[in-house]
Amino acid sequence: MKNYKLLAPVILIGLFVLGIYMTTSNNVKAENQFQQYLEDARNYASQEIEIYARENYQNALNMRPSLELYLEVASFYRDTMKNFNGALEWGEALLRAYPKEPRSYEFVLDLFLNNKDYIAFFELYNDMVNRHVASENADALYQTVEYEYYLQGEYDDASIFSSNRAPVCRNETWGYSNTKGKRVIGTIYACVGAFNNEMAPVIDAEGKAFYIDLDGNKVFAVSTEEVVTELGVMSSADIYAVNNGQEWNYYNKSGDKIMGGFQEATTLGNGLAAAKDSEGWKIYDASGNVKINTTFDEVLTDEKQMAYRNERLFVGTGDSYQMIDSAGTQIGTESYEDAKIFYEGTYAAVQKDGKWGFIDKDGNWFLEPTYEDARSFSNGYAAVQSDGQWGFINMDKELCIPCQFTDAKDFTANGTVFVRDNMTWSVLLLYQKNY
Repeated sequence: MKNYKLLAPVILIGLFVLGIYMTTSNNVKAENQFQQYLEDARNYASQEIEIYARENYQNALNMRPSLELYLEVASFYRDTMKNFNGALEWGEALLRAYPKEPRSYEFVLDLFLNNKDYIAFFELYNDMVNRHVASENADALYQTVEYEYYLQGEYDDASIFSSNRAPVCRNETWGYSNTKGKRVIGTIYACVGAFNNEMAPVIDAEGKAFYIDLDGNKVFAVSTEEVVTELGVMSSADIYAVNNGQEWNYYNKSGDKIMGGFQEATTLGNGLAAAKDSEGWKIYDASGNVKINTTFDEVLTDEKQMAYRNERLFVGTGDSYQMIDSAGTQIGTESYEDAKIFYEGTYAAVQKDGKWGFIDKDGNWFLEPTYEDARSFSNGYAAVQSDGQWGFINMDKELCIPCQFTDAKDFTANGTVFVRDNMTWSVLLLYQKNY
């Protein structure tokens, strides 16, 4: 019995040693098998024998998956086989296996970029950002395509977007496009205006004047007894201007006349309107009272016929324009040869010494006069003209979209803008916001 007790530890030690030997032997066999698969895969890959390269790569991955090996297979399809679909298949497998690894995104983003599939590029980049995966390489790729765009729609004429609708013309009749360039209200009107307060003024083929909503439904009929030859934009205070062929008058929605007898009139915007009588241009409030006790030779407006925005007006006296506030006080000491009113609270385009630049509401230069023509900043971009062609600059003062268009309007928050190429107007859509 004592001999058996002495023998037991020896047996256990022997079994332990045998186990280590068998494990080591199996590991060596597995390693040899893995290396053989990898060697065979690379050999077939160098000969462009895709079927066997794929089989051996897959066997190797089944044994020992890794980010580097997935990238190697995906790169084989991209670089050696020149097979986009094969590379994408393995790139997507890479993303599924390593969704938090920056190199997964970098490979597939580069693949989309080389294929000029910008929609897929921005979808994946946005997914990467939402997953909080940081990659300087991916950010650098993004910067190369940040201002790639495509064009939608073809129109004879177009105006600015407002409430995501823009007046468009086909065959001398007007309707409205959405920000994708699709006509959403038929071109059936003789005359139209911009949307404001979710209503737009229209005059139909029979000369009837009324307001429509964003879907083209009639929502307010002009009830004045006057003949309406022109109809102004509805203000947020529900006041609108009517031209009867002889003079402009302002009314509220109840049909009460607020003021009138004007030769020209603007939209009541942000509580102020500009109107011209025999003495010149004056500034009025929503009650019809003169707001500024000065008469001007001219008051500048935008395509919505608004004159007052960002608490500023541009008024003309003689051959120059000044920027003033609602009390009539000149802002700064500069006078300008021309100007475009503020679109928002950023920078307005002004002309000085024959060139156009940009100023803030205090009259400080944001960009010294540089361009042949310009429009005020809108949603981070401003249209500028150089060598007779139009393009866009961003808030970093960079020419982000080269000057190549015949004409251009103002960007929306959706990253869209009407541009004209020769005689055709289309909507330019930035891929970064429209994918």
